[in-house]
Amino acid sequence: MQLTNSGIAATLGLLAGALLGGPSAAAQAENAPVPNAYDETSSEAGTLVADTALLYYKEDEGRVKAIESETGLTWNSASGLSVSGKFTYDTLTGATPNGAARSKQLQTFRPPAARKPIIIAAEASGEGGSDTKTGASAVYEIKPGRLPVDAGFKDHREALDLGVTVPVSDGLKLSLGGSGSKETDFTSFSGRVGLAKELFSKNTTVSLGFNYERDSSKPFTGIPRPLGTMGDTVIGTGRHKDVTSFVAGVTQVLTPSWLAQVNWSHGLTKGYQTDPYKLVSLVDSASGDPYAYIYENRPGRRTRDSIYAGTKFALGSAVTDASVRWYRDSWGIKSWTFALSEHVPLGRSAYIEPGIRYYRQTAANFFRNYVLLDEATPSFVSSDSRLGKFHAWTFGVKAGAKIAPNIEIYGAAERYFQEGQRFDRSAPGALAHTDLFAGSKSISLITGARFTFR
Repeated sequence: MQLTNSGIAATLGLLAGALLGGPSAAAQAENAPVPNAYDETSSEAGTLVADTALLYYKEDEGRVKAIESETGLTWNSASGLSVSGKFTYDTLTGATPNGAARSKQLQTFRPPAARKPIIIAAEASGEGGSDTKTGASAVYEIKPGRLPVDAGFKDHREALDLGVTVPVSDGLKLSLGGSGSKETDFTSFSGRVGLAKELFSKNTTVSLGFNYERDSSKPFTGIPRPLGTMGDTVIGTGRHKDVTSFVAGVTQVLTPSWLAQVNWSHGLTKGYQTDPYKLVSLVDSASGDPYAYIYENRPGRRTRDSIYAGTKFALGSAVTDASVRWYRDSWGIKSWTFALSEHVPLGRSAYIEPGIRYYRQTAANFFRNYVLLDEATPSFVSSDSRLGKFHAWTFGVKAGAKIAPNIEIYGAAERYFQEGQRFDRSAPGALAHTDLFAGSKSISLITGARFTFR
């Protein structure tokens, strides 16, 4: 499901990307006095590195479940030229919140009407249904008190990424790359270019990067009319959006065992950013009961700015990694992310790395848990919990071992808790005592292997 899946795909990419093909924390510190198997990187000159990983992701309460596999190959020539490629395939199933609020009444949901008759293969069920061939949502009912979710959520994704880094002159490298991703109802293509310059005896690295992305959304049920009533006839079959991002950064070696990094990024998204599957409840201003449902509508323009600061400090082969990230966008969302991990060697051939991350964000200007029936409908409104106010904790641990001179195995486990305001005592009627928070809790497991050929 387009924006729903792409959000999950981004989460999976961050989880797997932390392990697949990346340098170890000790390697990035470049100062361990005692040789250790993990004082190496996937960009070591004169190597061919093959990396494969499998990720399992599951949300609590029978919601989204995903299995993702990644396979990467990186060739690093002795001259400094580096060529890489990565293929990703994942499957997603489960239930995703549709945006409507819980109710003490039985709720029935249906897809928008197509311009031409369509055949829905799946029958309505007590918790949701989908076309078994396309994943298109069918009519489904939600029992009183339950979070409205479409249990028929089902999709798969294939993605390919290619990149090359070329030494232009002494201390200057040019990086070029591109990627493509395809889901049943969503495709994305992007290209990137970056420059990195080493200065002051390679103690300082200045980098600049630019990325352009083109996304195409073709929902199973078509594009519903923004703010239209649930079940209205669709107004089209697909929409597009363009995403541009710019990043500038400085990495500084402060001492032989300490380095720091600061990045600033700016992005602009223009085009269709509404989730065509999300609804907003119209409720009675006295009883709080749902009267109708409308499709959400989001602005067609979004600017983003963020500042990231990180530091790594090594004591032998043990490395402390700490970072903070500040973010804001034109939709009114502001967030802070704090992360801390400790890379602890276990002898010369293994390591363990516990970590913790805290995230907090404000709500978008147009986020609403519901809209009153007798008030003017806002021009922009969404009940997507990802745009609401919440905070989250992530607790994780990574571990790995070198089982042969050129073979390393690794794994990771993470537990994620999202929390937010559950009740709105100012809500009308029964809604004042109804849990309005649709945040998630999840567990992620990763296992993989890296092969290095010299």
